[in-house]
Amino acid sequence: MALNSIQQNIKRNEKDFSEFGLWMGGLDVSSKNIDQFDPLRVGYARIFFVRLPRFMEKLDADATKRFKHLVEMGFTRFDGINDASLEFEDIQGGYVNNKFQVPSVATDQTDSITIAVQEFSGSPVREFVDTWMTGITDPLTGLSHYHGAISDECPFKASNHTAELIFVSTDPTGNEIEYCAMFCNMMPKSVKKSHFNFESGSHPAVSVDLEFTATKYESPQINTIGAALLNKYKILRDYLNFNSGYQPSDIAAMEDYNLRSF
Repeated sequence: MALNSIQQNIKRNEKDFSEFGLWMGGLDVSSKNIDQFDPLRVGYARIFFVRLPRFMEKLDADATKRFKHLVEMGFTRFDGINDASLEFEDIQGGYVNNKFQVPSVATDQTDSITIAVQEFSGSPVREFVDTWMTGITDPLTGLSHYHGAISDECPFKASNHTAELIFVSTDPTGNEIEYCAMFCNMMPKSVKKSHFNFESGSHPAVSVDLEFTATKYESPQINTIGAALLNKYKILRDYLNFNSGYQPSDIAAMEDYNLRSF
């Protein structure tokens, strides 16, 4: 009977390792064992915004789509996933105050995430995050105004100024999910501007760290959503399928070169 676990609906390992000696007795990676030796490899990740702040969509739907695409397709780092841990309480007694531990609560300390993304000329990433953050609370007046987007259809409330995303980590094929999580109640914690400080002779390309508040959820149902997103938003996997964008008819229509014979 398979475990009812967090790996349901994504990749799970149910192989029989009982006759596989790993390193004990010497390494044996002959054909009868090599299929058992499939180490977990990470570094293949996708993120999908499933919700962006509603007031930003009302202010500028195009800017919202642009931000979504730039972050989803251009992120270079995703940080903030913390380990789950089990906390304990001590039970003590006797003349020497001996003790033993009993379980208390299981906790996950994930409360923020950081996404690194390349910034572009015109600062489309910073512009979006700055408008998002200052619409929630104005840095000068302290008031919440959504930059004029507050209305009966879009009142000031958390669901109108928070985002949600699905994080997916796959195996090297890019098809099988190793880990999936949903991050909710996302709001920007800062707007990066320090890269505009000046130093003579320094002209670096800018990558910005987007730090968000976040509450993490994991479940088999979220795994299913992650798999559906991965299947819907496929990316190029085989370089042989790369399309140059040109057609033979385009070549035929090109102006001929005046080649000199030698």
